[in-house]
Amino acid sequence: MSVATTVHEKHRGAPIMRVVAAFVLLIAAAIALAWLGAGSLRPAVSASGLQFRTISPGSGPTIQPTDAAMLDYILTSKDGTVFDSSETHGGPQPFTMDQVFPGFAEAMKRMQMGGQYRFTMPQSLAFIGTPPPPGWPKDSPLTFDVRVRKIVPGGAAMLQQQQMMQQEQQQGSAAPGAGAASNGSPQQ
Repeated sequence: MSVATTVHEKHRGAPIMRVVAAFVLLIAAAIALAWLGAGSLRPAVSASGLQFRTISPGSGPTIQPTDAAMLDYILTSKDGTVFDSSETHGGPQPFTMDQVFPGFAEAMKRMQMGGQYRFTMPQSLAFIGTPPPPGWPKDSPLTFDVRVRKIVPGGAAMLQQQQMMQQEQQQGSAAPGAGAASNGSPQQ
């Protein structure tokens, strides 16, 4: 056997190995891209158990504790049943962080003007020291779909003052013993 034949026989399988290696590399790259792309579908989970996902990013600064925000929201239980929504209350509703469930306030800190978000929280981040409202499924987490319509920087104090004035007016005209029922709204 000549030297030339020996050298060529060793490299006869090389093109096939290159094709196999390229194919394996292509599959690995596709899997990596799929994994990274799916990251936007996986919610970020905080230490408290809040699962937060940005559906459509907003712009500008995030909502701050001193801000008021006009939000559209839909609250659903684990089985997808709609339990409450801003639409049933006449459209976007005003919220401040100190007037909502702790889990809702934690989510608000991540929201920007115009953004759409979905977050799920365990009942322990919502019904603190109180039982869930009547009809809420046992042990079901709360899932909110939220769209931020407007953020009013520093608007929390103004909104709180307005709400106090409305409460005073209602107390003056309300019948003795009248009270609000708990309905699952994120506002406490």
